[in-house]
Amino acid sequence: MFIGSSRLHSRFSSRTSSSRASFCSTRGWLGVVGLCVAGSLAAGCATDGGELPASDAPHALIGPEGGDIIGAAGTPFAGVALHVPAGALSEPTDIAILTGQNTTPLPATAVGCGPMFTLMPTGLALAQPATLTLPVDENAVTEQDRFSDQVKVWAAGNGAWKQRLAVDSTEGTVTVELDALTDVEAGVNPPKPEDDVKFNLTANPKFAHCLAQYPDDPSRAPSVAVEVVRGDLNDGLFLRGKYIKPGLKFDMFTVQNDALKADGTPDPAFANFGLAWYQSDLEANGYGNMKAQIRTILLDQIFGFDPVVSLGPTATFHVGFWFNNPADAAACGFDVTKPTPFNGDHQAGPLAMISLPDAKTNLGPLCTKPDTSVTPARCSP
Repeated sequence: MFIGSSRLHSRFSSRTSSSRASFCSTRGWLGVVGLCVAGSLAAGCATDGGELPASDAPHALIGPEGGDIIGAAGTPFAGVALHVPAGALSEPTDIAILTGQNTTPLPATAVGCGPMFTLMPTGLALAQPATLTLPVDENAVTEQDRFSDQVKVWAAGNGAWKQRLAVDSTEGTVTVELDALTDVEAGVNPPKPEDDVKFNLTANPKFAHCLAQYPDDPSRAPSVAVEVVRGDLNDGLFLRGKYIKPGLKFDMFTVQNDALKADGTPDPAFANFGLAWYQSDLEANGYGNMKAQIRTILLDQIFGFDPVVSLGPTATFHVGFWFNNPADAAACGFDVTKPTPFNGDHQAGPLAMISLPDAKTNLGPLCTKPDTSVTPARCSP
């Protein structure tokens, strides 16, 4: 691959000095714009297009034996790692990683969750695929209701972005294989609308005052939104709360029966919560916010059974959470000498918030396929 000096200079001059890198190679693509030795890389290489300023962009002269380029901590390239295996290159080649400048937006079905990078020389084909690890913003992943192992990488080619599935991922990184050097960016596919189930939790009226960060301000009442994303093997639940009393801890369960009616008032016919599954601990931070993510079977098929006590398959379509410490609800009238079993020590407080049943089916929101051909309605898995 050969790049003329005017094209190369134009590409570099469009960047700020902090994102430029000077690098040279025994390959012809850089030889046409100036020849440098490895020792001059830190100072910059003179070309017929002008001086290319030095930067913290990682680069290395890699030969047929292979090699690695790793972004330094504390730089814009922290978390980037490129491994070029033996046999990928036929001759020594100067390879660099720059901050990305591709102005073509990602596809409409993709959302970036990390910085873009450009692997130079762009378009260089590799005889063996290189392994590239990119940094990932976990907050951006969670905001799209996705998990670390659902992060992908988009690579530029022929004027468009092509999706690369991860070969590995951790919290904060994603790794893919590349058969050519190009522009790359980590991202996720947000859930499809038909796979996205949203509902809110409602405060247990009797204990709402003890739950609230601002108990005397109805405009800032405790608010908890739940989003459940249908998956192929399991589902993801993302809980986000605000205006919760800072520091309060809770225990989240899915349960069979609801203590509230569809309008949020207490159900006088309620007897007990039935089957209950412990799903997660929750805690409000110093700002009154609360977040949680879990991954399990949730939509339409969440159930348990116990043949020892003749309990057949029993669904738990409601989501709720309980005060972890009984004393936190004492000021609202809870008898701390009679704790509930809703925590790991089976010494919890009362119900704090719960989902509401559907007014027609009386089923919880984790059932998205109600069967109303029978009475009472049931869920069709």
